[in-house]
Amino acid sequence: MPSSPEDLARHAASQLAPEFGSALPAHLEAALRKSTVPPQRYDATTVIALATLLLNIAKVAWDIYQDCKKTTMPPAPDAIARRLRLEVRLPEGVSVAHHDRIIAAVLEELPRS
Repeated sequence: MPSSPEDLARHAASQLAPEFGSALPAHLEAALRKSTVPPQRYDATTVIALATLLLNIAKVAWDIYQDCKKTTMPPAPDAIARRLRLEVRLPEGVSVAHHDRIIAAVLEELPRS
């Protein structure tokens, strides 16, 4: 069960690894530590962009979820997804499909937090 936005990102990275490459969790850890990791399946810039995007989406989703949980019932996943699409910029080299898949993975893990 995720207890922080970083843990949420780690759970989502594990879920996305078969689709985006087994290096995604390692690249996420590198993004968390602000270092680099050698590429495996995708080129380094794409994997780093995906890991950074995943971390940003997890942090924003965590904040939205925790803020709403304090005052009202947790928001619907669709409402969080809309806010994420508006608030988290799509990095260069990352497709909209990847963006949406990462959002879906994070939202799948979020209620477990």
